[in-house]
Amino acid sequence: RISWFDLDLSAKPYKTMRYDDTGLASVSYHKRYPLFATGGIDGNCYVFHGMVYSDLLQNPLIVPVKKLHAHRGDGTEGVTDCVFHPTQPWLFTCGIDA
Repeated sequence: RISWFDLDLSAKPYKTMRYDDTGLASVSYHKRYPLFATGGIDGNCYVFHGMVYSDLLQNPLIVPVKKLHAHRGDGTEGVTDCVFHPTQPWLFTCGIDA
């Protein structure tokens, strides 16, 4: 489960998204682009476009972009970490599958 918090509004999650059935192992945010990614134990990575506007009356924009079948996931392995390239919109993943 992925929870997006807007602490200016409430201590409760602004939006909760359920994409992985088995659980998440890592989350990565891009330093330059409005992208974030999650890596799951099921071997999948999900890339999202997440944007917060300077106008506080406008809600944040969270859009799923892509589902990547990154690694073999049998419930114990999958994606152990994911990280974005510092300047390019590239996502690197690692897992313990052979």
